[in-house]
Amino acid sequence: MRGLTLLAPAKINLGLLVRGRRPDGYHEIETVLQMVSLYDEISIAEGGEGIDLTLDAPGLPEGEENLVVRAARLFCRELGKEPQLRIALKKKIPVGAGLGGGSSDAAATLAGLNRFWGNPLSRERLMALAVQLGMDVPFFLFSATALATGRGEILKALPSPAPPLWVLLVHPVRKISTREVYEGLKLGLTTKHKHISIRRFSVTTFKKGPSELPNDLERVTFKAYPLLREIKESLFELGALGGAMSGSGSTLFGIFPDREAAGAAGRALEQRKDLTVNLVHTLDTIPA
Repeated sequence: MRGLTLLAPAKINLGLLVRGRRPDGYHEIETVLQMVSLYDEISIAEGGEGIDLTLDAPGLPEGEENLVVRAARLFCRELGKEPQLRIALKKKIPVGAGLGGGSSDAAATLAGLNRFWGNPLSRERLMALAVQLGMDVPFFLFSATALATGRGEILKALPSPAPPLWVLLVHPVRKISTREVYEGLKLGLTTKHKHISIRRFSVTTFKKGPSELPNDLERVTFKAYPLLREIKESLFELGALGGAMSGSGSTLFGIFPDREAAGAAGRALEQRKDLTVNLVHTLDTIPA
């Protein structure tokens, strides 16, 4: 029985601005999305009937609630195939953490099935399928670094940090609802006039001094979860050159001058039992 295995990377937001609420109920945003080297693993093989998804951790969505299943079913429907697939998902990206794990899994499933059956769909068609699954999903098929506008689905490729940035991800053991964060957001008049001005990221970007990357969702999330503000402050105290909350949280990230500095900060934060810490680096290509 033939099969393949894919890596689905996490992402961080190198700044996130919310422009306002759209007539369709979504929010207009501007954000720089950056893939990092924390991966879920997806294995795909033919066999059985329908879509048989095996999960390696309790509490994950199953059946049609899982984006991997929905992506596989959507792809098979596009090809007019009756699905006969066995898919195994090994999770390393925390759920509900602002790191895009579910979206990345869905994108990897689309790309994997396309490769599995000889690339019958163009990247443009895969992107059109991806947007049906969620606003973050197309990014994971597009570029390792991108400016996202609109609802997050309008993408422009950006140069990836060179050399790669060393990043510490700090995730408290709690899940945060993206919908609740956006519903609690009260936009100020100044939001429309702010811009993510730094679109070429490197360590030298932050050499003039520590820089808090803008994230309009922090003021809502930090109010509800004061621990997140405390973590962000700790990252800067431990030597981060830049940092912010990723997406709507709950992950905070710090950008460090090198791997050694990031590792030292990680070891300090790992002493706390209520935190998960991952040392990663930015990616410049989508994992094959």
